[in-house]
Amino acid sequence: MADGQSSSPTPRVEGQDARHLAPTGELTIFEAAEFRESLVKLFANEGMVSLDLSGVARADTAAIQLMLAARKQGRMFVTGISDDLQTKLNQLGFTDSLSE
Repeated sequence: MADGQSSSPTPRVEGQDARHLAPTGELTIFEAAEFRESLVKLFANEGMVSLDLSGVARADTAAIQLMLAARKQGRMFVTGISDDLQTKLNQLGFTDSLSE
């Protein structure tokens, strides 16, 4: 960002639970690489994993594309989807749940 301060999220696995990811802030093209890396680490675990989006202030189509790709793994439970994000998903023609 121009002022040297970043409002990017710090997607990370919380605490001892390596099967839970709770990014915060914005998930846009600027954070896409870090978000993708966090998703890859999340799916390195076996079994169901969870993605909590309640701390996400804004998501763009780059982040949505990553979430839809992650959904194809067939073992992700998503919580905290804001009305704004759900509206964006619907506008893009995606009406299925992100969760499995």
